[in-house]
Amino acid sequence: MKTKKKKIILCCCISLILLLLLAAVYIFQFTGLGYRMSVPYRSSFEKAADHIYVNKNYSGDIKEAIQLTEEALERDRAFFGELQCTETNTTFIIICDDDKLLSKLGGDHDTRTSYAKKNYISVSDEYLNIDIIAHEFTHAELHTRLNMKALKSIPTWFDEGLATQNDYRKQYGLDAWIEQTDNGKNTVPLEDMDTGSEFYAGPVEDRRFRYLNAKHEVSEWMEIHGQKGLLELFDNLNNGEDFNAAYKN
Repeated sequence: MKTKKKKIILCCCISLILLLLLAAVYIFQFTGLGYRMSVPYRSSFEKAADHIYVNKNYSGDIKEAIQLTEEALERDRAFFGELQCTETNTTFIIICDDDKLLSKLGGDHDTRTSYAKKNYISVSDEYLNIDIIAHEFTHAELHTRLNMKALKSIPTWFDEGLATQNDYRKQYGLDAWIEQTDNGKNTVPLEDMDTGSEFYAGPVEDRRFRYLNAKHEVSEWMEIHGQKGLLELFDNLNNGEDFNAAYKN
């Protein structure tokens, strides 16, 4: 009887181990975030510099890519005063020009943050410029500075509106906002851009219009509160204050 019980327990343990292994294989091989997390250990990628990885046989100029990254980091460093996302070894940028690998990474110019608070930025050659890299590193810095509870509480328009503060492309500039909103008469209500499903919905033109509105909203807020107010906002959110209350304070 005891032997039979031991066999049942052993079978259950083996089954559990197999399930965990299958789950790990699925996460690291078939999800964008999981695949990004495993990039430093994959033979299809190589380390180009601290926290920067490129795919093997990368056809672009690696030195230029590293230089662009450094310039983007300087832009973000001036905005925040200092960067925690690079000092704490929590952010990695993956530069890729292989379409098959990009599909596995799950994005060609975006940032994904794990529950362990590590940021993985994926950028293709098509989007390799200082504005997009600075944009993505702003996401990474925000995600690094906020604890997980606070990070879950922020609306998407704030996350993207802050990121576009370091994105100087004309399509998100003040002149574009004045023209496309008729100087503020035709804007998107913030409550209609709270979630990712709302913010990223629809065709490219609709999404760009939301980015434009989000950037202007956060720009206006930054004019009043500045860097000091932004860092205080982070502290208040990390201390459990409601986002709307902290933002309107």
